[in-house]
Amino acid sequence: MMSRPKFLNRRFLMLLMLFSGAAAVLSIAERAPMHLNGRFPDVRIHEEFQDYLDRMMNQTLPGPYVYRILAPYLVFLLHKGLASISPLTLDYFLKILILIFCQLAFFQYLRLFFSDTLALAGVLWFDVLASFSLSHIQGPSVIDTTDLMNALVFCLAFRALYLDQFILFGVILFVGTLNRETPWILLPILFLNDWRSGRSKSRLLAAFAAVALPYFGLRWLIETPVPEWINLDRILYNFPFISPRHTPTALVANLHVAFALGPLIMIGLYRFREHPRFLRVVAAVAPLFLLIHYIVGAIIESRLWLPLYLILIPMALNNLEKMFQSESAAKSSSPATS
Repeated sequence: MMSRPKFLNRRFLMLLMLFSGAAAVLSIAERAPMHLNGRFPDVRIHEEFQDYLDRMMNQTLPGPYVYRILAPYLVFLLHKGLASISPLTLDYFLKILILIFCQLAFFQYLRLFFSDTLALAGVLWFDVLASFSLSHIQGPSVIDTTDLMNALVFCLAFRALYLDQFILFGVILFVGTLNRETPWILLPILFLNDWRSGRSKSRLLAAFAAVALPYFGLRWLIETPVPEWINLDRILYNFPFISPRHTPTALVANLHVAFALGPLIMIGLYRFREHPRFLRVVAAVAPLFLLIHYIVGAIIESRLWLPLYLILIPMALNNLEKMFQSESAAKSSSPATS
């Protein structure tokens, strides 16, 4: 007897309903500050959204923002085809779609290591952290859409690499670099994974080309009057006690990072060598990811950590599962008391 198509599968439909509802709620929550316009006329969320989109199309934004073309150009093209719908509304529906795919992709990735129940718990854990990350920018922004798409790119890349779907992995790298330059960090993961497996070095060269072509190609095609933004002054806002003036801000920023990443890191690092090999390979880039953003980023911008959640949640889940299993085994083996 033939099995039903996946889209008719009851479990898939239930997951789709759950993930669609979560995606819609997260996107609605991001739009909440828009209600401030009536009470505070100086709040110009809609105007700021449109201004960013216009400057993106006119190529007057500084780099690297002007080279992150995928999300804003997609909103722009959708608006061209659906002129009666505002770009702000189109961005809202695009966020919902990206979040649904991100949850589905993360669920499928986690199922490679855990039970369906634990994989679902990991997705919902990601949703909680994503809601925190989307709250940094007050109101909807194409920047948040770009970072959500970046999380989807990382999740799809992890799964493709684990399943040794290298051509798909290369396509994800290429498209992901059109969205944001962060896929460069996926190259060390490929190197470590292939080095341990003894695969051909030509794969690394091909992956490098898949990232380098869009990265340098966009910088050659797009001429902007504003130089590329690399501001090492952010270090003062990220590391406390360097500057007395900026130390309070840096302490608050690090407190936010500690709340978002601290539990994941501490739980995940426990018995690190006992994690599945692939999770350890992926986690090897976490220090590099953190270091880069501490040096050239603004760590208070919690949207930056979306890919890191996907790296750390599986390890935390693995240790939590082991802990509960050992406690359950201990209870079942203990003698019954009268």
